Amino acid sequence: MGHFTKEEIEEAGSGPIAWMASHSVAANLLMLICLAGGFFLLTKTTKEVFPTFTLDTISISMSYPGASPEEVEQALVLALEDAVRDVDGVGEITSAAREGSASVVVEVLDPDDMIRISQDIQSATDRISTFPVEAEDLTISVNNRRRDVMELALYGNLDEHALREAAEQLKDRLQANPDIGPVELTGVKDMEIHIEIAQADLRRYNLTLPEVSSRVQTIAL
Repeated sequence: MGHFTKEEIEEAGSGPIAWMASHSVAANLLMLICLAGGFFLLTKTTKEVFPTFTLDTISISMSYPGASPEEVEQALVLALEDAVRDVDGVGEITSAAREGSASVVVEVLDPDDMIRISQDIQSATDRISTFPVEAEDLTISVNNRRRDVMELALYGNLDEHALREAAEQLKDRLQANPDIGPVELTGVKDMEIHIEIAQADLRRYNLTLPEVSSRVQTIAL
C-alpha cells in the first residue's frame, strides 16, 4: 500500500474526504462528537414493553355556576353517569366534580361504532330532567386516536338533501371495501323532522305538546 504526501493529497482534490485525510485530528474529533451524541440520544429514547396510548373516548362536560364540588357531584355527575352507563358499547366511566363544573369521560369499546355511541349518549343526556335550572352548557365531544388518511369533498348544483344522499351512497361504497377502514360523514346537518299540530287536534285527543314530544322520542328510539 503506497503512502501519499500532503501535497499529493491536496492535488487530488478539495472534497470532504481529501479534507479529512489532510486534517486527521479534526476528523477524529468529529467522529468522537458523533459517537457521543448518538450515545446520549440512545439513553434518552423512551423504551416501553407495553407502550401507552390514548383510548377512544367521549367527553361530557357541563357547568353549574356557583356550585361546590359536592353539589356538582350530586346534581350533575351522578345523573350523567346513570344516563350513559346503559348505553350499548360503553366501557369504563371516569368522572370529576369541580367547583362550578362537571366532566365525565366514557371509554368506547368499539372505535368503529363511535358515531352511533356518541349519538346514543346525546339522546340519553337529553332525557335527563333532574338538572338544576342553573346548570348549562352541556357539551359532548369525541376524542378519537385515529388519524385521517384522506378527505373527499362532494359538491354540485344540488339541494342539500340530494347532496347528502349522494354522500351516504359514497360512504356505503367505501365501507364495503375490506381494505378501507372506518369512513365518517362530516360537514352535514343533523336530520330533523318538523311536526305541526293544530290546537283543535290537541284538544280532540286530550294531548299536550310535551306529551306529543315524549311519544315521538319514544318511537325514534
